[in-house]
Amino acid sequence: MKNKLLSGTFWMSFGSIFSRVLGVVYLIPWLMMLGSQQHQMTAQAMFNAAYTPYALFLSLGTSGFPTAISRKIAGYNAQNRYLDSQRLFKAGLLFMSISGIICGSLLFGFAPLIAKGSPVTAYRSTTLVIRFLTPALFILPVMSIIRGYFQGNQDMKPFGVSQLIEQFVRVVGILVATYVSYCLLSQSLTVAIGLSTFATFFGAIASLAYLGHYYHQHQPQYQAQLQQSAPASKLNLKADFMTIIKEAIPFVFVGAGITLSQLIDQFTFKQIMLHVTTESATAVQNLFTLFSANPNKITTVIISLALAVSETTLPILASVQGDRTKVTKVIVTNFKMLFGLIAPMIIILALLAPQINTVFFGFDHQGGLLMRWAIIVSLPLAIFTDIFTLIQSLGQHRRAVTLLIVGLAIKLVVQVPLVAWYHANGALLATFIAFTSISLAGMAYLLKACDIKLKFRHSDVTTMFTAIAQFLVVAVLVYGLGDHLFPVSNRVLAFIFAAIEGTMMLATFGLFGSFYSIPSMALNLKIGRQYKQYKHFR
Repeated sequence: MKNKLLSGTFWMSFGSIFSRVLGVVYLIPWLMMLGSQQHQMTAQAMFNAAYTPYALFLSLGTSGFPTAISRKIAGYNAQNRYLDSQRLFKAGLLFMSISGIICGSLLFGFAPLIAKGSPVTAYRSTTLVIRFLTPALFILPVMSIIRGYFQGNQDMKPFGVSQLIEQFVRVVGILVATYVSYCLLSQSLTVAIGLSTFATFFGAIASLAYLGHYYHQHQPQYQAQLQQSAPASKLNLKADFMTIIKEAIPFVFVGAGITLSQLIDQFTFKQIMLHVTTESATAVQNLFTLFSANPNKITTVIISLALAVSETTLPILASVQGDRTKVTKVIVTNFKMLFGLIAPMIIILALLAPQINTVFFGFDHQGGLLMRWAIIVSLPLAIFTDIFTLIQSLGQHRRAVTLLIVGLAIKLVVQVPLVAWYHANGALLATFIAFTSISLAGMAYLLKACDIKLKFRHSDVTTMFTAIAQFLVVAVLVYGLGDHLFPVSNRVLAFIFAAIEGTMMLATFGLFGSFYSIPSMALNLKIGRQYKQYKHFR
C-alpha cells in the first residue's frame, strides 16, 4: 500500500508540475516568432482572455466528478464488484460527454460577451480565439472520467503521463501552427493565435489516444477482474449520480476559486481604468498583460506545487480517520511541508522576477516589478489551495464554500478603490487581501478544530520559520549585490544572471536547510495505512 501511495504521488506530481513547466518554457520561442513587443502584448492579452473563462468552463465540466467517480469505483472494486464499477464507468462516460457538449456550447455562445468585457482591443479577433478552444471542451470531460477510472483502480501512471502528453502535443502544435501560419504564410496575428489555442484540441486527442492504448494494453487484467467479479447488482444509477453531483459541486466551486478571482480582474480592470484614468484601451490591455497574463504562466507552477503537497497529504489524512492525535500530526506536517517547499521557492522567484520577465517576455521595468508582486501574491493563493483542500477532506464543504464566497466578495469590494488608486498594483493587492483573509480564517479553523495550538509552537515549526527568515535576508543581500553590479536588459544576460543568482540562492538555502534539518522536517510524512475515506471530523 505504501508503494502504491508513493508511486501514485510521484505520477500525479510529475504530470502536474512538469506539464506546467512545459507550458511556460514554450513561451520563449512562441513570443519571439510573433515579432514586435506590441504583438507579443496583444497575443498574451488575447490568449489570457480566452484561457481564463475556458479554465472555468473546464472546471464546470470536469472538476470533482472524476474524483467522485474514482472513489465509487474504488469502493466497488474493494467489494469485488467489478461489473458494477464497469457499468458506473460507462454511465460516467455518457454523462461527461453530455457535460462536454453543454460546456463547449456555452463557451462558444458566450464568446462575444467574454471578449467584449475583457481588457483587449480586438473584440472580434478575441471572440474567434475563444471559439477555437471549444472543440477541446467536447473531449476533455470524457478524458477526465477515463483518468478517474484508472485512479479508481489505483493506477496513477496514466493520469500523470496523459497530462504530460497532452501538454507536449499542445506546445508542439502551438509552435508549429504559429511558425507555419505567421512566419511562412504571413497570415494575420489573429489566425496565428487562434490556431495556437486550437492546439489544445490536438493535445486532448493525443492524451485520449494514449489512455485508450494504455487501457488496451491492460485489458486482460480488467477482463480477469470482470470474470472474478461478484454478480452485477441492481444499481440505482440516477441516485448514484445525484449523490456524486452533490459531492462534486463544492469541489468544483472551491477548485475554481483562483480562476474566479482572475475573472474578476478580467471583467473589471478595463472598466475601472477607462473610467478613472485617461489611459488608452491599448495601454490598459498592455497593463493587464503585464500584471495578469504574463505572471500567471509562472505562478501556476507555484500553485501546482501546493496542489501536489495537498494531494500527497490527503490519502495519509484518510488513513488516520478518527484518531485526533494522528490527524493533528498529519496537518502539522502538511504545514511544514508546504512552507518548507513553497516559501524558499517564492523568495527566489520573486527576487529574480525582473530577470525572469526579461527571459520570457523581453525587458520591461514595470513588467518585472509587477511580476515580482504577482509572485508574492501567489503565496496566499498557494496556502488557499492547500488549506481548503484539507478543510474539504475533513467533510467541511459548507465552511470551505462559505469562506471562498466571502473571499470573492472582499475581492469585489476592494477591487474598485484599489485599482482606481494603484492601478495594476491595486488589482494584485485586492487578490492578496482577499485570499490572505480567507486562508488565515481557514488555517485558524484547522488549528482550533484539530487542537494544534501547542503543536504549532513546537520547536520544528519555530526552527523552520527562523531558517526561512534568515534565508530571506541573505537572499535579498545576494540579489541586491548582483543586480547593482551587473544590471541586465536582454534575454541572454538575464538568463545567465538568473541561472547564477538562482544557483547561489539554492545553495544558500541548501546550507540553511542542512543546518536546520529542514528536509527531514518538511518531508517526514510516515503515518499509518491508507483507508477509504476520512469521515466528518469535528
